[in-house]
Amino acid sequence: MHSLGKTSAQKQPQQFRQQPTPPTDIQQRQQRKGDENIKRETIRQPPNSLPLRSSDNLSITNTKSSSSLEDHTDPDGRYLCAICINWLNEPVLTSCGHRFCKSCLSSWLGPERQWCPMDNEKISGEQDVFPDNYTRREIEQIKLQCPNVNLGCNLVASPIEVERHRYKCPYRSNENSTEEKCPFATIKCDFVARPETNGLEVHLKEEMALHMQLLLKAFQQTAISTWNPQKPKKVTAQTNGYTENPQLPPPPPQYANGAEEQLIQAMYQRIVLLEQRSCEQTVKIENLTKQLENQRQQIDPRYSGGTILWEIVNFQKLVEHLRSNANNLVYSRECYTSPYGYKFCTRLNIQPKHQHLLSLHVHLMQSENDYHLDWPFNGRIKLCMIHPRDAKLSQHDTIMTKPEILAFHQPRERISTRGFGFVEYANVGEIIKKGFCEDDRLVIKIEINIV
Repeated sequence: MHSLGKTSAQKQPQQFRQQPTPPTDIQQRQQRKGDENIKRETIRQPPNSLPLRSSDNLSITNTKSSSSLEDHTDPDGRYLCAICINWLNEPVLTSCGHRFCKSCLSSWLGPERQWCPMDNEKISGEQDVFPDNYTRREIEQIKLQCPNVNLGCNLVASPIEVERHRYKCPYRSNENSTEEKCPFATIKCDFVARPETNGLEVHLKEEMALHMQLLLKAFQQTAISTWNPQKPKKVTAQTNGYTENPQLPPPPPQYANGAEEQLIQAMYQRIVLLEQRSCEQTVKIENLTKQLENQRQQIDPRYSGGTILWEIVNFQKLVEHLRSNANNLVYSRECYTSPYGYKFCTRLNIQPKHQHLLSLHVHLMQSENDYHLDWPFNGRIKLCMIHPRDAKLSQHDTIMTKPEILAFHQPRERISTRGFGFVEYANVGEIIKKGFCEDDRLVIKIEINIV
């Protein structure tokens, strides 16, 4: 028993030396925290304590910074104003989702132009335009170098600040201080501005329509001059598969394919056809405009409400025509008291015995409504010769119908041969003297009301 106990006591120290006890969970956590603290301290050490090769690392850093600046020289599509084609300056966002410079959109919108320049959606400058502060902050975070960096300017700023600085940069060379031409000068835009001003920027914003027209014209001229609908015949001496011909230059590469030539030919024919139709429409519009100028559009007499406004142009010439022959009569246009009412007109003439007096009579006319109307006509007729300057000087006359007068019975002809009015309505000399006939035009208003 004792020998066994000694033997076990002697072996235990050997076991502790060979196999140490594993650490507990608390010890493991403490050890992990210690390792993390060591790593943090290592990371927080200043860069000067790191064994870096200065020349190589500096060159790498400079290369990365310069490349990052160059990447943002051309604005991204989301930072581009569709009107001035430049960086967004004070960007605003429309309700239809498009961004523009605040000044560009303000100059675009007007009383007669209330739509988005991108999709023609109707927008209001007060209700549908909002400041885009998020995009403005993104643009401000982009840093660009001054264009004169090669001359010694070390400015690094946002695109908007660089654009303002470039014309005032002290490192600007004398060659750059000359006048700036419009970017569309190659297509015959002659605008030139001083770089110290923003004239070129204003020109690009305001003359966008002109530039589009110049682009279209240049494209049409290029397409017509380079178009070759038929392939030249191939011969032994060839250049790129086409016959050398000093009078007819070879077509450009985009027309080398036969299918593309057919497409261009079809498009050209279509353009010619559209141009012809456009010219025809232009001529039609001009003719219609002339007709509208020479003749006022007349309303349907059924809806005239029993009123005739008779404008007699070339009055003095008309008086001479009426005086030349007693049978010369002038009739006004027809009129209805209502769409299903009586139809009538007015007659003007001069009696042979009274060459200085105008006669004015009202005549009933046949219509499709006569069969259901009450005869004879019973109503009130008002005549008014309107003074163009002073309404108080206008001449007013009123006639009440009488059933025994045949002029108000149902007409048996297209225009009743019997009229009712005044044989001596007005003196021609007095009409001209009192100013009724201004610009050689006399206006007489006739109103007929059913009683």
